[in-house]
Amino acid sequence: MRDFARRTERRVCRIVFHGVGPAGPCWANFLLVDAGKRVGAAVFPPSAGLILPLLFSRLWGQPEAVSLFGYSLGAVSALRLCRSLIKQQVRVALLYLIDPIVFWGNALRLPSPVDRVFCCRQRNGARLRLLIGHFGRGAQCRAESGLGQASDEEIADHFPDGRPVYHEDMVRYALDYARLPLREALGLDPTHPTRR
Repeated sequence: MRDFARRTERRVCRIVFHGVGPAGPCWANFLLVDAGKRVGAAVFPPSAGLILPLLFSRLWGQPEAVSLFGYSLGAVSALRLCRSLIKQQVRVALLYLIDPIVFWGNALRLPSPVDRVFCCRQRNGARLRLLIGHFGRGAQCRAESGLGQASDEEIADHFPDGRPVYHEDMVRYALDYARLPLREALGLDPTHPTRR
């Protein structure tokens, strides 16, 4: 009975997609995975973005709203799930994209019926040599119509202390220094320190 009540109550659902690669300590994905787990968000690798649109209603029922977060290729998965949820008439309260990486083209098309969109990206590239050229730089976010930019887009060049921001630094930057801090968007306790 308790399980049925938990599935039928309407609530805001948070879903986090980390980037490709390890999510253990000392890796870029770890901060996002750790922050998501601390607030009770469902955390997935980017490959889950292919199957989650099919399973969403079975896993979460009909939530009041959904907040989606994605880093690197996980941002593309978050966008894919967002489009599917809009077709299912599920309210998407927030789409938070951190340095999205795309293989084809240089911009992401963002759906318009989302309450709030925030895209934080960098143009310095990546330290990892596999991410050469535009693969290491965050993709531009554009409105679905193709005109204009996302409702709120930030380009990060450097940390407040002057160090350049690279692809691997973007989760740290988003957590603490973005215009809409990831910490605030996720609902993290501001007094709890972020693990390094």
